[in-house]
Amino acid sequence: MLYGRVLRPPRLDWNGRDYTGMHLAWHDVASLADVPGIVRLVVRGDFIGIVATEDRYALQAIAQLRVRWKAHEASPQSLPAERQYSTVYARGDVAGAFGASSSPMERSYSWTATGVLPDAGDPMLSAIADCNAGGARLWTASPLSAVVRQQIAALIGMPASMVQSDVAQFDEDFFKREPGLAQIQQDAAADAALLSAAAGRPVSVTLLPEQAGVMTRRMVAQIEAGIDTQVDAKNGGGILAYRHTAHAASGNFPPLALMLAGIADPVSDAASGVHDQYGAQLPPYAYANVQLVQQGHAGDYAAAHVFAHESFIDEAARQAGADPVQYRLQHLQDERGAALVHAVARQAGWNGAAAEKKAGGNMLRGRGFAYASVIDEGGKPDAARRQWSAWVADVEYDRDSGDLSVTRVVVGQDVAEAGTDMQPGDFHRIEDEASRSDAQSAMRGLLASESSFDAWAKQEYGISVASAVQASLPAVELVGLPAAKNGGTPGPVRLSGNAAFSLPAAAAVANAIHDATGIRLRSAPFSSEQLRLALGEGKTAKKRILGWKGGIFGGVAATLAGLFVMASPWRAEIKPIAAPDPTLYSAATIARGKLVAAAGDCVVCHTAPNGVPNAGGHALETPFGTVYSTNITPDEKTGIGNWSFAAFERAMREGIHRDGRHLYPAFPYTAFARISDADMQALYAYLMAQEPVAHAPPATRLAFPFGARPLMAGWNLLFHKNEQFVPDASRSAQWNRGAYLVEGAGHCSACHSPRNMLGAEKGGRAYLAGGSADGWEAPALTSLSRAPVPWSEAELFTYLRTGFSPLHGVAAGPMAPVVAELAQLPADDVRAIAHYLASFNEPALREKSKTTVAVAADTETPATTTMQTQTVASVMGANLYRGSCAVCHQGDTGPTLFGVKPSLSLNTNVHSAAPDNLIRVILQGIREPANPELGYMPGFADSFNDEQLVELLKYLRANFAADKPAWPDLKADVARIREAGKAAALTH
Repeated sequence: MLYGRVLRPPRLDWNGRDYTGMHLAWHDVASLADVPGIVRLVVRGDFIGIVATEDRYALQAIAQLRVRWKAHEASPQSLPAERQYSTVYARGDVAGAFGASSSPMERSYSWTATGVLPDAGDPMLSAIADCNAGGARLWTASPLSAVVRQQIAALIGMPASMVQSDVAQFDEDFFKREPGLAQIQQDAAADAALLSAAAGRPVSVTLLPEQAGVMTRRMVAQIEAGIDTQVDAKNGGGILAYRHTAHAASGNFPPLALMLAGIADPVSDAASGVHDQYGAQLPPYAYANVQLVQQGHAGDYAAAHVFAHESFIDEAARQAGADPVQYRLQHLQDERGAALVHAVARQAGWNGAAAEKKAGGNMLRGRGFAYASVIDEGGKPDAARRQWSAWVADVEYDRDSGDLSVTRVVVGQDVAEAGTDMQPGDFHRIEDEASRSDAQSAMRGLLASESSFDAWAKQEYGISVASAVQASLPAVELVGLPAAKNGGTPGPVRLSGNAAFSLPAAAAVANAIHDATGIRLRSAPFSSEQLRLALGEGKTAKKRILGWKGGIFGGVAATLAGLFVMASPWRAEIKPIAAPDPTLYSAATIARGKLVAAAGDCVVCHTAPNGVPNAGGHALETPFGTVYSTNITPDEKTGIGNWSFAAFERAMREGIHRDGRHLYPAFPYTAFARISDADMQALYAYLMAQEPVAHAPPATRLAFPFGARPLMAGWNLLFHKNEQFVPDASRSAQWNRGAYLVEGAGHCSACHSPRNMLGAEKGGRAYLAGGSADGWEAPALTSLSRAPVPWSEAELFTYLRTGFSPLHGVAAGPMAPVVAELAQLPADDVRAIAHYLASFNEPALREKSKTTVAVAADTETPATTTMQTQTVASVMGANLYRGSCAVCHQGDTGPTLFGVKPSLSLNTNVHSAAPDNLIRVILQGIREPANPELGYMPGFADSFNDEQLVELLKYLRANFAADKPAWPDLKADVARIREAGKAAALTH
């Protein structure tokens, strides 16, 4: 078995017909000369991959390979392809039925797919291929469709009949619900096939997490379904003809290897037809005349089609003045499906309207129904099963607060195995906690929205859980397990095993929302914000306009009062309380608080070297003196054990101690003020649930005038806004989530933004443009970064997740423990942070891509080139490098870090305008890396004297950053930093 890795272009694009991303301009085979175990370098068009005897060698090779990419040159052929629609199913005379009327009922619905990306080690990232003259055999974690096998056959130049696929049984239903995951699998399989065909041996390929789903996130974004019908006005508004037109807004696309290799896709849109596994594009009702039209692979999105079908029939029922359940039954000729509909409606107490809709003042209540029936083959045509599911959802919408919640769900399912003797109506009421959790998860996902920026989401089915829904989960009642044969007791079958189980959820909730508010939401997932905007167009908007004067004057008064309080140099004490009982807080609240604390790196600053976590005493060096962190354990005398939540929140948002003293902004309350109420309460609960530690840290004493704490009142008035984070409606949910974490708990700008002469962070163009922390340079995170290769979203995610980026280096100094804390966060949160930060690097990336982009710069500049610029004295530096550094940063001997050796030519510290970070790393080493797998770097403070260190620095700058000027006064810099290190050691 050989091992393969691939290198993707930095930008991947597809116009629906052709690959229009970046193209491979040049690659240097010689850059791999020192990498052991390489079997084959495979370059085919814009595809580039490595086959090696061990996976670590393949990883090292793709990190070290020197390549350059060029931007795609626009041409008429590269313009977005026109949508090509084709009829994939027809029954009856649709054209004739529509010709009888000039006013059909027309509606359009859209569904945004949830982009689910795996973590390292997930089986969906891997595939194995064995391609030889006798044929090709593929092993994947989920089934490969006939279409994908045909595409892979074209890629390796074989007849499709010679390509076979085996499945390592995984969660097939999971892949069916998330088409993006199938895309990841087909990419890995195609990569493995191409590399195996080139090497002539079996090859196992594993994608990096940041490589998986790059196109999926961009391309599998949204499906839209337009429905128009002919309604029979003479016979109760029944539907005579039904035309369903679907297209994926960005379209599906073939495996990346096929696109990059420049192979024409052998599969036409029309050939794909209606998806056999679901058939969900086909409505479950017996309409006499039906036509299904689609573009691309739009038929793959079962949940989207069910959402459209069930929203539409509900609208048709309302327009006809009919009960939505009875209207469905009027068009449903499937006896077994009808029996399930009756059972679920009966269990829910369906009466066609929401009970107590007007009760509770501004609390609106509604009820909605939805149904689905699909055929699931599970990859085995001889074991076809028809599956039914029906949902009734009850919702509440509070017009005062704008909160939307699902209060009750009744879910029914039925599965007919081939050959069973089940009869319609054979159902049993069951209690299944796992299935109940599945139904609750579906509800959470539907109500997830771009405003749920403070959601600490548990991942179920790849659905991001909205915080507004976590607090009030719906009561779920389950109906519909088939009766056991011979009168036995039904077994513990999970409803989630039914491919149709969650399909009606979105429509049931949308229909309930319409029942409650009269607002029809035709785009899912949906949110309270959509309702607020929709309802604001009517009486609510008028009321708001009429109240404008009072509102603005009231706002001015409140603002003035707030400024007075903030500017007051003396604040009242909040009385101490008895330490709260930790059992008052739920495990879920404490777990959420732990994540907030991890995002905020609380333990990093509130733990002294070799001290007890969070017991305080860490010395924070500032331009105004040393500030010592406080004890934040729940000890009543030396910590915050006697702090009420009000006292805690005031400190976090306003920078005021419980006793009324002003805190210094070394404690970043300017960022913590952005944290949501729910996260603030959870953080308090987590801290109060920890073990109390009696420890009194050193008192902070700054020289006058900085030691005069009342003066902080004026500082707050000038520089602090006590405002919670408000999401940007023009940005994506991922961007807002990242912004919330970076600007709030993460307080990244506290270190990575420059400060003015009064110690306040600079904003505007200076935001995240570089600062300092504990004497270390915190580099710019924007396009002002001095990194030789601009930070991409993928590289940022890898660095923040692991502490290492092949194109930038290893996390050291204060950043190492920060990355260690971020490791506790869900991967999607770290991706959101990377996505947000990458948005500040876009100008640099665009500038790089105008002509030619070097993705991986030289890992080693040839010594013959650089030695011409060396002074005689730097020969000492070269010898020191070869003797102490090269073993870990060059060549194929000695220990490695994260499977590859950090390249000094790509290291930001070597390219920085100041040598401080590089000096500190050499003196102190990296003794506590962010990730144990990174290994450690020894410190050389006792090995090199000042002269030797200066010569080594000269060599490193000239050899690995030859385009940068020499550092001017290295002797003074080395002496200064060495003395600072000694002083810090004495302090601790």
